[in-house]
Amino acid sequence: MAHTMSPTGVVIVLLLAVIVDYMSIGPNSLRDRIAFVLAVPAVREGFDGSPLDQATVGALRDVIGALLDSTGDAYIAGASINAVIGFLIALLWIFALGCLLPVKSSKKLGRFATLSFPQSPLYRLNLRMWLVAIPLGLMSDLPEGLIGDFTRTLLDVTTKLIVPLPALLFGAA
Repeated sequence: MAHTMSPTGVVIVLLLAVIVDYMSIGPNSLRDRIAFVLAVPAVREGFDGSPLDQATVGALRDVIGALLDSTGDAYIAGASINAVIGFLIALLWIFALGCLLPVKSSKKLGRFATLSFPQSPLYRLNLRMWLVAIPLGLMSDLPEGLIGDFTRTLLDVTTKLIVPLPALLFGAA
């Protein structure tokens, strides 16, 4: 993977995401969106291909493989583990997009646009938001086909938005 942020930039962006979330900076409607948009590219840049990434993907492969094996000789046991993981990541992106959409868009998109990460109290991380952001940062490169292209494009766009932030705010390129 070609990195677009320096290690210092990754740390700064990841810390900004934690601080925005932990200290509840900004209105509730924006806080989780800002923290999420900062966290996903920082996790991707900092940990994609790392031992954490390999262990996470490996554990997910083991769980899905065990579930498929438990079906015995059923037809479903022949499913591709990689395709199932890609599908789960795509579902996670869909859920995240629903959480990030403004509630006003529910008039056109229905209840999907009313999804949200539960609000956390002051000085506490929104664990559900982080439980979505971390796997998306680590595994968004796994889906294939049109959905895979779309997930990678989403991540590339958010990364390009975030890359200049450390240099702009702290002079750390």
